[in-house]
Amino acid sequence: MIDNVLTDTALERMPPQSIESEQAVLGSLLVSGDGITRVLDILEPDYFYRKAHQVIYAAMVTLFDNNEPIDILTASQHLDDSGKLDSVGGRQYITDLSMSVATTANLEYYARIVQEKALLRSLISAGTEIVGGCYQETDADSALDKAEHLIFSLAHRRGMQQLIHIKHIVEDSFQRIEQRYENRDTLSGVPSGFYDLDALTSGFQPSDLLIVAARPSMGKCLSFDSEIVLSDGSVETIESICQAKKGNLLTLKDDFKLASTKPSAYIDDGIKPVFKVITRLGRSVETTITHPFLTLSGWKPLAEMGVGTKIAIPRLIPVFGQKQMRECELKLLAYFIGDGCLSNNKASFTNTNPLIQRDFLEALEQFGGVNARIESGNRATSFAVRGDAEFIKVHRAEFANKFRLAINAKYASASQFANVSGLNRASISVWQRGQCVPSQAKFEQICKSLEVVADRLAPVTLAAIKRSSKNPIVLWLQELGLWGKTAHTKSIPADIFKLEKPLLALFLNRLFATDGWASVLASGQPQLGYASVSERLIRQIQHLLLRFGIIAKLRFRKVKYQNGIKHCFQLDITDAKSIETFISDIGMYGKELAVTRVKRAVKIRHKQTNCDLIPIDIWQEIAAKKASESWASLARRSNFKDCTNIHVNKRSLSRNRLNSLAQSLNDDHLNNLANSDIYWDEIVAIESMGQKQVYDLTIPETHNFIANDICVHNTALCLNIAQHVAIEKKIPVAVFSLEMSKEQLVQRMLCSEAQIDANRLRTGHLHTTDWTHLAMAMGRLGEAPIYIDDSALLNVLEIRAKARRLKAEMKGLGLIVIDYIQLLQGRKQTDNRVQEVSEISRSLKTLAREINVPVIALSQLSRAVEGRQNKRPMLSDLRESGSLEQDADVVMFIYRDEYYNPESERRGEADIIIAKQRNGPTGNVELLFQSSITRFLNKVHNQYNSV
Repeated sequence: MIDNVLTDTALERMPPQSIESEQAVLGSLLVSGDGITRVLDILEPDYFYRKAHQVIYAAMVTLFDNNEPIDILTASQHLDDSGKLDSVGGRQYITDLSMSVATTANLEYYARIVQEKALLRSLISAGTEIVGGCYQETDADSALDKAEHLIFSLAHRRGMQQLIHIKHIVEDSFQRIEQRYENRDTLSGVPSGFYDLDALTSGFQPSDLLIVAARPSMGKCLSFDSEIVLSDGSVETIESICQAKKGNLLTLKDDFKLASTKPSAYIDDGIKPVFKVITRLGRSVETTITHPFLTLSGWKPLAEMGVGTKIAIPRLIPVFGQKQMRECELKLLAYFIGDGCLSNNKASFTNTNPLIQRDFLEALEQFGGVNARIESGNRATSFAVRGDAEFIKVHRAEFANKFRLAINAKYASASQFANVSGLNRASISVWQRGQCVPSQAKFEQICKSLEVVADRLAPVTLAAIKRSSKNPIVLWLQELGLWGKTAHTKSIPADIFKLEKPLLALFLNRLFATDGWASVLASGQPQLGYASVSERLIRQIQHLLLRFGIIAKLRFRKVKYQNGIKHCFQLDITDAKSIETFISDIGMYGKELAVTRVKRAVKIRHKQTNCDLIPIDIWQEIAAKKASESWASLARRSNFKDCTNIHVNKRSLSRNRLNSLAQSLNDDHLNNLANSDIYWDEIVAIESMGQKQVYDLTIPETHNFIANDICVHNTALCLNIAQHVAIEKKIPVAVFSLEMSKEQLVQRMLCSEAQIDANRLRTGHLHTTDWTHLAMAMGRLGEAPIYIDDSALLNVLEIRAKARRLKAEMKGLGLIVIDYIQLLQGRKQTDNRVQEVSEISRSLKTLAREINVPVIALSQLSRAVEGRQNKRPMLSDLRESGSLEQDADVVMFIYRDEYYNPESERRGEADIIIAKQRNGPTGNVELLFQSSITRFLNKVHNQYNSV
C-alpha cells in the first residue's frame, strides 16, 4: 500500500476522513459503472482524503464524460495511459477495491460520509486560513468579509439540491391550489395595501424578487458647470466630480452648520430644461424646476418659489487648503491680475501708487531672473518685465558649480555619472561649464541620479536661469493659465483656492490694492469694494471673501470710460461685521489711510445690519412657542431696551435679537437659526436657460450640498408598503436603507403615518393638533415589527446573514426592502459596474429563495428615458444591467406626469407600471400621491381607506 505508517501522536491529529467509505464508493463504481450518476452531484474528486482515491475518482468522471464504460479494465487502462496507475497502487489496488464491496445498494450512504468528512476538513482549512488572514489583514471589515465568504462557500457546496420527481411537486402544487380556493377572498402573498396593485399581483409572493424603479433624485439636478468647493479648498464643477466619482464637499446639517461629507452616488441625469436663480447678493445657480432650495419653512422645489422668496446660502465657507507659494509670487500674481497687461509679448504692470510700485519691484527681485524697465505713458507709469541677463549668467554659473560638486560627492568621475544616469557625456560637460542648463526632464533625471532635491542645484528655479525668448515671468504665467488673458477674461488660477489662510489673505490684500477701495459715503456709511470688467474674476473674489465670512454684494454697473460707456462688475462690502473681518484678516496694502477712516466710521456708526437678517416669517414660529405669554413680557425677559414695540411681523430680526429670544424660550431650533452658518438671501430673478446637461449627487443623511455658494437638496412607495405590512398585518419587515439614516427613515414614516406636512415636522412648526396625531403615529409605529439597518456599506452576503438571523429570532419574516440596488457593493472586486450589478441581482434572487420571503429592491432608471418624447419608463431603462430584468419576478416603475410636465392635469397622481410579472399579468395601477406627507393613496371609491 502507498500510505505511510503513522505514529499514535499523528493519528490523534488525523484530519476527519473515512478511508473505508472512500474505498466502498470507488469499489461500488467499479462494480456498477452506472452508479456514478447517483453520486456525481454529491462528490468532487477533492472530497476524497487519499490522493490515490482522488486520482481514481477523477479518472472515472473523465470516462463518464467521454461516454465510456467504468470497470476495472477501463479505469486501469485510463490511469495507465495517463501515467498515474503506479502512483495509485497499480492494477492490484484497483482490483482490491472492486473486491471489497459486497453490494452497491449503499453507494449514496457511503458518498454522504465522504462528503461530510470533506466538509469537516474544509472547515478546518477555512479556520486556519481565517486565523492566518487575521494576522496579515489590516482591515477588520475585509477580514470578516473573507471569513464569511469562506464559510458560506462551504455551505453552498453542501446545499446542492437533488432532482425531484414531478409527482411530489404536483402533489404540493395541488395542495396550494386547494388552499387558495378555500381562501379565495384573501391574497396568496403579502398585501401591499393598494387594492388595484394587489389585484394584479395577488400580493407579493414568497421567494419573489421585485424591482421598483424610478428616475434618481426626482429630477433635482444642477447644470454641468455648477461649481462645488472641496475639502482641500479646490473648486470643481459638478460634471468633473461626477466623472471622477470622488470628492469631499460641504453639506448643511440639521443644526444649520456646515460639515464635510462624501457623496454616495454620482448621477448623470442627461439634458433637461434648467433655470438660473439669481439672488440679491448676486449669487446664481442653474437647476431644474424641481430642484429644492432651503427656505425658512423647509426645503421647497423651485417650481413653488418665485421672486421675493428667501433662500439659504452660506454666510461663510471656512475651507482653506495647505498649498504653499512664495509670497513674492502671490504679490506678483495679484498685481498682474489687477493692474497687469498679459496679452502682448511682454508682461507689464501699471499703477500710480509709489508704495505699490516699490512692493511690485521688490517682489520681482525676489522672484528672480527678471527685471523691470520703466515705460512712461499718457496716464501712469508702467513697468515692463523682461529677463535679467546678468542674473541668468550669475545663477547659471552657480548651478554649474553645484552640479560639479554633487557629481564629485557621489561618483568617481563625470563619465561614471553619465553611465549611471544615461545622460550624454558631452551635455554633462557643457552643463558643468555653465554654458547652458538642461531641459526640465533631464534636470529631473539629474536630481534623481544624484539623489538631491531640485532647490539644492537651482535655488532660483531652473526656469529662471534658462535662456529663452520668453522671460521666466511669462513662462510662469503660462503655467498658471493666465498668459494671454485680457481684462475681460482674467481669472484666479486654481492653485490660489488651495492656499492656506495666511497666504490667501496676502493674495487678496494685494489684489484689493489694485482695483479695490475703502470709503465712507456722505451718509456716514462705511464701504469696501472691488471692481472689474471680468465677471468670472469678480465672482471668484466674492467666493474667496466668503472663506473668511465676508459677505459681499455683486452689482452690474455701467460707467463712463473715455468717450463711451464701460460695463463692469462691482463688489460692495457694507455689513459692519464683514468690514471688521476684512480689515483684521485681510487689509488693503497702500490704502491704509482710507481703511483707517472706514474702521473709525464702523466704530462711530451704530452697528446695525440691513442684510444678514432672519426672514420675517420667523415671528410666526416665535408666536407659537411663546404660547400665551405677552410680547412685552418676552421682550423684558430677553433684555430688549424697548419692550413696548418690538415690531412683531413688521421687521426682520437680527441674529442677536433672535438669539436673545431663543435663550428666553429655551428653544434649540431658534438658537440654531440665530447661530447658523447660513444667510437668508432673496431671489430677485428666475430665468430660463434652455436645455443643458445636468448632474446630481446623492448625499448620505443630510441630502444637500453647497454649489455655487448656494444650499441645494437631493422611497416613499416602498416605505408605505412596508408600513402597511407591519402595522396593519403585523408581519415582520426588514428595511435595509443604504441612502437614508434610520432617523430620517423613521421621520418620513412618522410624517406619512401622522399625515403631518414634512416641512412642519422638519422645522418644528407644529400645530397644536399635530401633537395628537404624532403621538398616535408613534404608538402605532413603535409596536410595528419593522426592523431597520442603515449601514452605508452593505453587500448581499451581509443582508442575507442579518435577514436569516432576524427570521430565526422572530419565528418568521414577511418582507425585505432594500434601498437601493445601485448602492449595494458586490463581493468581487471589479471595475465593470455592469458585472457587479449582475452579481448583486443574482444574489438578491438567491436571497429571496433562501429566506422564502418577497424582496423589494429599489433601483434607478437610466437617463435613456429623458431622451424620448414619451417619458414612461420601459424595461430597457433599468440602469446598469439587463440582469435586473432577467432575475426579477416583478418589475414595477413609478411614473408621475407632473415630474416632466409641471402644468399636467394629473398633478398629484402617480402610475405604478407593472412592466414584468413572471407569474401574472402586466398592467398599470393609478394611485394618488401627497408629496407634503410622502404618502401614496388608493385612487378608488370613497369607501376605501388610504395606506
